[in-house]
Amino acid sequence: MKASAIFFAFFLLFTSASIAVPIPLFPGNMVSTLVEFPASEYIVYLEALTNGMAYAFVTWAVFFLLVRKIESSTSMEPKKRPDEKRGLSAL
Repeated sequence: MKASAIFFAFFLLFTSASIAVPIPLFPGNMVSTLVEFPASEYIVYLEALTNGMAYAFVTWAVFFLLVRKIESSTSMEPKKRPDEKRGLSAL
């Protein structure tokens, strides 16, 4: 649930930033050449949506991997020592 909130928040952030700032960013500025849309006023919004999706996905992936790494390193299961015997024979 946290990951979807992260994706949605950064999607809105990068999409609105792409609309507000008239600087072409990498994935969005390639849309008009790849899709071969005629230059119109809607291409700005299509580029902004592309930027929002791309950068939100990258942010979501980084968040997902970091959370997974943190959860695995702070697991509740105690670590076994190499010299610790297992089973009933240790009693």
